[in-house]
Amino acid sequence: MDGVRRNTWMAALYFSAASMLAACGGGGGGYGGGNAPPPPPPPPPPKLAESHSSTVALTSDGTYVWSVNPDGDTVSVLDVGGDRNRKIAEVPVGKEPRCVAITPDNRKVYVTNAVSGNVYVIDGANYSIRRIIAVGTEPTGCALTLDGSKLYVSNLSSDSVSVINTTTDIVTKTITGVGVKPRGLAVAEIGGQTKVYVTQFLAQLVDDARSDDQKEGRDDGREGRVTVLDAGNDTVVKTIKLAARLTGFKSSGSTLDKIVFDANNPATSIDTLAFPNQLESIVIRGNRAYVPNTASSPNGPVKFNVNVQSFLSVIDTVADQEVTDETFNMNKGIQFEPFGKRLFPTNPAAMAFKHNGPFEGFVLSRATDRLIRVVLDANGKPTVNAPTSATDAGNVVRIEVGIDVGENRNSSSEGVVINASDTRAYVMNLVSRDVSVIDISGNDPTQYKEIARIASTALPTDAFAVQVLRGKELFNTSVGPEGTNDNAKRPAGRMSDNGWGSCYGCHPRGLTDGVTWMFGDGPRQTVSMESTAAHGQVPQIGINVNNNFAPLLPTFHQRALNWSSVRDEIQDFELNIRNVSGGQGLIAFPDASLPGGRGAVDPCVFNLRFAANANCDVSREAQAATTTGRDKDLDAIAAYISFGIRAPITPTKATDPDVVQGRALFAAANCQGCHSGTNWTASQIDFTPPPAATEITAAQLNRFLCKVGSFDAAKPNELKGGGVAGQLNSDGANGVLGINIPSLLNVFASGPFFHSGSARTLDEVLENVQHRSLGTASVDTLSNAADRAKVAKFLASIDANTAAFPERTMNDARTLCLP
Repeated sequence: MDGVRRNTWMAALYFSAASMLAACGGGGGGYGGGNAPPPPPPPPPPKLAESHSSTVALTSDGTYVWSVNPDGDTVSVLDVGGDRNRKIAEVPVGKEPRCVAITPDNRKVYVTNAVSGNVYVIDGANYSIRRIIAVGTEPTGCALTLDGSKLYVSNLSSDSVSVINTTTDIVTKTITGVGVKPRGLAVAEIGGQTKVYVTQFLAQLVDDARSDDQKEGRDDGREGRVTVLDAGNDTVVKTIKLAARLTGFKSSGSTLDKIVFDANNPATSIDTLAFPNQLESIVIRGNRAYVPNTASSPNGPVKFNVNVQSFLSVIDTVADQEVTDETFNMNKGIQFEPFGKRLFPTNPAAMAFKHNGPFEGFVLSRATDRLIRVVLDANGKPTVNAPTSATDAGNVVRIEVGIDVGENRNSSSEGVVINASDTRAYVMNLVSRDVSVIDISGNDPTQYKEIARIASTALPTDAFAVQVLRGKELFNTSVGPEGTNDNAKRPAGRMSDNGWGSCYGCHPRGLTDGVTWMFGDGPRQTVSMESTAAHGQVPQIGINVNNNFAPLLPTFHQRALNWSSVRDEIQDFELNIRNVSGGQGLIAFPDASLPGGRGAVDPCVFNLRFAANANCDVSREAQAATTTGRDKDLDAIAAYISFGIRAPITPTKATDPDVVQGRALFAAANCQGCHSGTNWTASQIDFTPPPAATEITAAQLNRFLCKVGSFDAAKPNELKGGGVAGQLNSDGANGVLGINIPSLLNVFASGPFFHSGSARTLDEVLENVQHRSLGTASVDTLSNAADRAKVAKFLASIDANTAAFPERTMNDARTLCLP
């Protein structure tokens, strides 16, 4: 019995005994008059042992697991009592359910629905829908107070938290000022006060004396943030800052410090820092809060075994501040493990602790589909027991979750919950659409293992949906099909170096991590990928007749890729897998005797920027210059990016008078000259790859570049990756020729803005006179600040439901944006 429950019970006994003594004259005269003794006091009302947002939840008796199905718009009820491990119900809810919470008495189940913008209240006994509660935009996280009297809901796109009275199921308050993109929630009772902790999903710029240009791209330029709410009056009381810290790894040089790596000079090998980012969840244990996160170290040269880390940040919930000597990088030391065991805990998404006994918990690595055992000391300091040197074996315990090795399948695990007896963990798997049952009983952690998988909702059967789901799986994983190189053999795979990098790592749910990375082209703000292709296109079989729905250019409407238009085909990102994530890649020589039928890496891959390997046969030059159709899994990734990424939903209403006026001002300024069509950009590939030589200048598609006034070689972060000073080199690359026109679709959700992140807000974007005057031959029609504010509000209202302006071509746009 926990302390809170025990104290409540003892208080009730004391009150009952005192009442009896008073009724009987102080206890000396018996009950008198033949009165029967009073009945025993009722048991205290049930309370939750802990509460945090999750995609999977367990009833208090450990009998039923409830798991959301975001791709099926349902929530499933699984009977797990006595290891029966069977689905007994699947309840339709709103669109894209993201979180589930169960009241302490198991009578009500709450499910947040991100696209529908509401919370379903489900009867825990008969599974009927009792009420639908409207909340903010894109409700994502949910957590109950321990007594179950309130439900807190984080609204990702409207930057608010809704408070629901669970007796009346009515929203009693909407808390604003909680920060940007509130995501994970956890509730704690600390010193008689109930607190709610809210993670801000993406890191924010540090508030210091440096200019934004001096912070964007720096390893210490941003910080993670967690907002603290007082549940007594539902107000914001503090923001906890999670600072950048040393990673334990070194980079080969430093772009922003203009240090070029020299293998003979140890001083050019630089200690890196990283800042906490992608704070998906938060969990309370004792007087500590634990925040697993994907940390970012953007100062190049970019190699993702240096630039993306796996942090476990620790907060003291009494002082409400980070415990800096307890926060640690879970990647540190993994590099000392031998091949065949080495696997980095990439993209930590969730966490759960055992309730009794030793201080033991598990971090869920989304990209590797592993539970990583975390051990706490008496003060709550965590470790994964990684090796400290090449001679130390370490004691990292990993539990495979939802992996079909023979089929090269990964499950993209998202949530975990542990039963009260600490014998079973249940893991929600997003892509495989099932729940893994993990045996965590006994005293030997090396024996923990998956013992069952329970189907939560149906997998797709039509060819198009199957391919898109496969692409989603590969986009989310850092493992993928097994390779032939040592760093790609099991437990690793072809997608990265020993599981270190994933597409998801910079593009969570296909969107943006908000980071300005110091790439080879210069500072490049991560592009949100939902606007890669124009929305509303019909899937078509164009590559071959084998159910391949990957886009076929130029029939398929897709923009040029990256800020400097250095890619035309989505499949060109094969080179990111190889050159950034350190993976073996997917394009390989066929070999039926090897896993997946792939053999050694095919060196004949190049695009605008990268030449084919010297071992590439000249006769294959034409094949090497295109990537579409060369690997079915690579095509599946392209299909997912083209069709499977949902655009964020704006909280700004199209009917707002300022929005209506802002749209008219946008049109009067001829902004649609560059931002038109359903993809809100004139950038659209209009040739069959590969491009003609005349289309390429300095490894860029020259016809897709516009000079919009956002590039300034004098800014401190306008440096090439590798520490090369300045951008005014002889070939005029990296901004001198212009910038690829970005999409305005869901631009509200993708700040900071411009290629270098130099504009924090849309208002700042419109302060650029050259940019706002391009459509009107340099006549500034938006010199009035009030008008610009209305245009900014219109921009913030653009999402997939916004009526687009008639499509303009890239050639049309070039007449506006070049001198």
